Amino acid sequence: MTIDSMSFERLILGDERLRAFNDTVPAGILLVRVQDGSVLFTNRFFNDVLGFEGAGVLGNSWRDLFVDLSDRERLLLKFVEEGSVRNFELRLRRPDGRIVWGLASMADIPIEGEELLLFAFVDITALKEAEEEIRKLANHDALTGLPTLRLLKDLFADALARAKRDHTQFGLFFIDLDGFKNVNDGQGHEAGDRVLQEMGRRILGCIRESDTVARIGGDEFLVLAEKLTPDLALTIAKRIVERAGLPFDMPEGLATIGASVGVALYPAHGASLEALMKAADAAMYQVKRTTKGAVALA
Repeated sequence: MTIDSMSFERLILGDERLRAFNDTVPAGILLVRVQDGSVLFTNRFFNDVLGFEGAGVLGNSWRDLFVDLSDRERLLLKFVEEGSVRNFELRLRRPDGRIVWGLASMADIPIEGEELLLFAFVDITALKEAEEEIRKLANHDALTGLPTLRLLKDLFADALARAKRDHTQFGLFFIDLDGFKNVNDGQGHEAGDRVLQEMGRRILGCIRESDTVARIGGDEFLVLAEKLTPDLALTIAKRIVERAGLPFDMPEGLATIGASVGVALYPAHGASLEALMKAADAAMYQVKRTTKGAVALA
């Protein structure tokens, strides 16, 4: 006997207990025919969360619900290996294109001799969005929106792998602002914050699209730049110094500061982020002890 979606609809509507279950359970429920993957039943929560109306997905293949078909393949593989699935994270797509994160479970449920899959999920979209916001706050500076040192560490690992593979050089620029304390103390912290934000934009305007600028705290910035020669590294660093030295026109009045930049190159000056930061930092302080507003190569 072949079960169709209408059979389930009549079953649910005709049983008061099942109707109450369908209307109140806070989880999306889907019944799928194993033979062809067609959807035989969806409960109210499923339709509400996924944005389906009327017959919704009934009769269609459940594969169309998945954002990434590899999620479905891994779900089925886990089911075959273990006989059931619990707490499997996946993404489903609404008809309007929005993504719904679900924590899914799945088991087989033979009915009248036909093999069916019972697929259920809890909507965890709000939780995943909160996690993403926390991750963003951890990886990006709240004031400037630039990457933090934490994110730069990951980007550095990728750059190091590419440099080893391609036998290329890359550089780390340590930038420290000159005279920032005078602005912060004399014109106020709001003025200081605006200077830092504008400085971040100026540095971004001096580097290539493939390069990264990070704020690592206070008035210090790092630039990670791949595929460099010493001459190109110095050219970029000098451009940063020139742009940093232009006056800042703010409500509190004009502010003039500068930047001292130390440059370290892989592999000449180190093969780790810590080693290159130390070398670039030492070169930068050599500038600050002498001329300021200049560039030094480690």
